[in-house]
Amino acid sequence: MNVTIENKDALNATISVNVASADYAPEIDKQLKNYQHKANVPGFRPGKIPKSMIEKMFGTTVLLEAVNSVASRGLFDYIDAQKLNILGQPVLSDDSKIDELAKDKDYTFKFDIGLSPDLKLNISAQDKFTKYAVVIDDKMIDEELDRMKKRFGTLSDVETAGDNDMVYCSFDELDEAGTILEGGAHTDSAPVLTSTIKNDTLKKQFIGIKKGAEFIVNIFDLFENNETEISHVLGVQKVGVNDLGPNFKLNVIDIKQNAEAELNQELFDKAYEPGTVNSIEELKEKIKEELAGYFNGQTEHLFEHELVDSLVAKQNIELPDAFLKRWMLDRHSDKFTAENIDHGYIHEAEYLRNHLFEEKLLAENNVKIEEQDIREAAINYTKSMFGAYGTAGLNDELLNSIIEPSLKKDDYRSKMVNLAVSNKVRAIVKSLITIETKDVSADEFVKLVTNHNQKHHQHNH
Repeated sequence: MNVTIENKDALNATISVNVASADYAPEIDKQLKNYQHKANVPGFRPGKIPKSMIEKMFGTTVLLEAVNSVASRGLFDYIDAQKLNILGQPVLSDDSKIDELAKDKDYTFKFDIGLSPDLKLNISAQDKFTKYAVVIDDKMIDEELDRMKKRFGTLSDVETAGDNDMVYCSFDELDEAGTILEGGAHTDSAPVLTSTIKNDTLKKQFIGIKKGAEFIVNIFDLFENNETEISHVLGVQKVGVNDLGPNFKLNVIDIKQNAEAELNQELFDKAYEPGTVNSIEELKEKIKEELAGYFNGQTEHLFEHELVDSLVAKQNIELPDAFLKRWMLDRHSDKFTAENIDHGYIHEAEYLRNHLFEEKLLAENNVKIEEQDIREAAINYTKSMFGAYGTAGLNDELLNSIIEPSLKKDDYRSKMVNLAVSNKVRAIVKSLITIETKDVSADEFVKLVTNHNQKHHQHNH
């Protein structure tokens, strides 16, 4: 067998595999013996069928399997031996199609491949990024106190929603055509407190609304781009919120009027473990601490998201685009067509560029992902899932009982490996660049997040 390569350019090549009859003859004998043992022919005991009869019955199939097996083995052995970094999988060239196979003939198969680019990273202390710090002021604490009074107030049924009522709604994610997305995010009933709606247009839609009303709402505008709240309302993982479509069909299920609770010990003990907070001053300190923790997480998330996106874009990573589109069409013919491949390729290209960037960064810094890194990622991920309910009671024994069986599942483990890689990559990047801190108000930060998410959604949808 003779295998050669023709480089078309830095990102594309064709591998030719010449298979002689002597190469696939042993494979034919092997396959025929296999069919002899498993074939069921009336009048013959298993394994006792004459080879000539098996060859007459299955000869074409055996020949095809033998030639394909030898050619495929030669192709991938060559790729391994030459240490070729390929993207996707080899695709049979159009001029390699063989209409008819015949025994004792030689065959040449040509496979087009996409090559990984020779990436030279461009990251240094001259790359300056801003990390925002939200200033927690008295106004924010007072607003949270008002929310707590409403949250722990008493509810009664009403027909029409007022300025301080709880509207229970169902939500269904819509596709670009405005119809309910099959397999999209959905919830049967989630509360919306009208007094907390900041968007004036949306607030006017809710005030005066009645049970059974339906309309389309931008989920990110309704919940002020609060990923934690959106994830809880829709029952989706927080990391997947940014991949949601913005528009949802909303149906009003129920409306309840909210009578505010008093700021007293009864409320303190409902909001926290009894005895944790014993005065309004202590309550304000607790709220300030929680707001600081929440916004620290949000600012870190925004910072890291913009950081990696920016640096990957800066590398100008070129890909064998035409080949990869062919590969996607060949591999997922049920999903991609000539009409939608350009749109579908956007996500594949984004993933590949990020993956190549991460691989190169880890290699250049001699960083490997160890089992402990994967476990840490799983523990932190599990803690984040309980974030809204607090982490009290989440001891090591309970965490291990949750993650141990999950890490044995391929999909979950793969996800945790990706998280571990992201954690390492972000740590390395932060050590190489210059980070500047800037204080902002909560309103200013919300605008920054809104602008970021709008760009992200436009890119994805």
